[in-house]
Amino acid sequence: MKTNIYLIRHAESTANAEGLFGGLTDYNLSNYGLKQADKLALKLKDVNVDKIYSSPLKRAIQTITPTARMMNKKVNISDDLREIYLGKWENRLISELKSSYPIETNYIEKTEYYTGIEEQEKVSNVAKRMISSIRKIALENCNSNVIITSHSVAIKAFLCSTMNIPFEQTKEKTVYLDNTSIVNLVFDNVKCKFEITQN
Repeated sequence: MKTNIYLIRHAESTANAEGLFGGLTDYNLSNYGLKQADKLALKLKDVNVDKIYSSPLKRAIQTITPTARMMNKKVNISDDLREIYLGKWENRLISELKSSYPIETNYIEKTEYYTGIEEQEKVSNVAKRMISSIRKIALENCNSNVIITSHSVAIKAFLCSTMNIPFEQTKEKTVYLDNTSIVNLVFDNVKCKFEITQN
């Protein structure tokens, strides 16, 4: 018994468009992001989806709303699919942070491993809650096709833990996640293991 999962990063948010560190701050999609969400629905129109799940943040919900409407499906919310909390860097310009914290931002830019930020949520905790949430969803939807919308750091943390990749090698060894990128997962409900089939 297996569960097919389409794990999707949200469309462009206003934070993405304005060059802000987003994190847990609850942004809407930008105008371009709304168009991306409509295109995503068209891309998924031939997929036979049984259930849809999302992070509670508006940008994730707004991303999958056109798809859910097209498929006449409810969007189920899971709080553990939310993005990382970036502490005192939340809602600040990336350019400003690069100026104030050149060593830390350079390291994050090179590795995509978010660490050294005051009051931030640890990436290991993000990975733990993402795995728990996605595994629960998979076990509740055996032999089904499921869509999950989440966030870049959260998805990357999940992928690293699932593939036994050190967080320091996130950028080097995981897939590039643009807005509305889809990672296809298969969860083996007998072995309780994830298999990443394609991006």
